[in-house]
Amino acid sequence: NIFKTQQMVGSLELAAKAVAAEDLLPHSAYFPFAIAGPLVCGFLGGCGGMFLPMSSGLKPIEEGKVWNVRAAFFCPIMYYVATRFCGCDLLNAKLGICLFRMAGDLFPEQRDRVIGTGTTLLYKGTRLRSTPLPVVVPVSKAEQGLIAQAS
Repeated sequence: NIFKTQQMVGSLELAAKAVAAEDLLPHSAYFPFAIAGPLVCGFLGGCGGMFLPMSSGLKPIEEGKVWNVRAAFFCPIMYYVATRFCGCDLLNAKLGICLFRMAGDLFPEQRDRVIGTGTTLLYKGTRLRSTPLPVVVPVSKAEQGLIAQAS
């Protein structure tokens, strides 16, 4: 968890500083700092090479929702909001997301319940679907055979 947190925060901060130092393109007139680029870099840093080599495709997440990918999505957002909008110290924000990742690893049932509730509220608010997808998507033996034949 400490290594992944370091990778995530390092990638995010490096991207934020690189975008801020870039002079070839004009900076945003609406935001005082870059948002999308650093968050994407933080997400990719948090995945820890899960999708490398690229030929592996989406195999790491085929069995359902993976906590490492969820944490890699949530943690850069929490870190960026804490440091850029709330004025938290960088080291304290890094400690916070490291503890968040550890709590998610130590208490998986509670983690899934909280994230499931949040996902349900998000889906109801946006009207995308009424309930979240199951944690593990069952694949029948016939479907597994079709998948094997296609690849």
